[in-house]
Amino acid sequence: MNVHRLLDIYAIMERLERESAEGFALCAVAAEFTALDGAGIALMSESDALTSLCTSNFAAGALMDLELTLGEGPMVDASRGDAFEDTDLRETTSSEWTVYRSEAVALGARAIFAYPVRLGAIRFGALSLFRTRPGPLNAQQSSDAYLMASVIGRAILAEQAEGSLVGLAGELNGESMLEFWVHQAAGMLAVQGSMSVKDALVFLRAHAIGVGSQLSVLADRVVTGATRFDSTTREWIDETAVGHYKR
Repeated sequence: MNVHRLLDIYAIMERLERESAEGFALCAVAAEFTALDGAGIALMSESDALTSLCTSNFAAGALMDLELTLGEGPMVDASRGDAFEDTDLRETTSSEWTVYRSEAVALGARAIFAYPVRLGAIRFGALSLFRTRPGPLNAQQSSDAYLMASVIGRAILAEQAEGSLVGLAGELNGESMLEFWVHQAAGMLAVQGSMSVKDALVFLRAHAIGVGSQLSVLADRVVTGATRFDSTTREWIDETAVGHYKR
């Protein structure tokens, strides 16, 4: 993870928070950070339906409404799998967005990019970015888009755990890197243990204390697969033979 670019995201959040009495919107941050013409974030429900979290401007909002109405488009695909891009909506591609592509062009979009928003195995939705001219993203923009999707996942998780979205803007030190690992580990633990993400965060911290481990070390082991939780036996399993720990 590029720490300097992560701090750049937080700096944008902090500035937008100062400039607006209503705080910042993640979509505005995403559009500015990736230097694209607009951004939208959609959240996935338990039934895999998408709903709008935010859009950065009128055009992004219209594109979001179009996709949610039609049930097809980049965010729909990205929320269910991997990142997707269409670098020239006016050209024939293999995508099945027959209606979406022509309507998106009418709204002024020429290229569109979408990235899944997830932490570990937990899927939250997707980030969509668009540009008014065709062409692929450069290497920096592509890297930034993936990083932004990770930040969005972290922000959504913080909200679900009764944290503060605006509080993310203040994480301008090493603590933020720890939080990324911890929340990604909690997302994976929630799946492994069939529990809520909030409970997984509490459980992860409790286990770290119980075995005398630093939270960052335990989180790293969960993310890398060296330590996992068996939902059947309700035991922690350490693949390096440190031991099994019952819940």
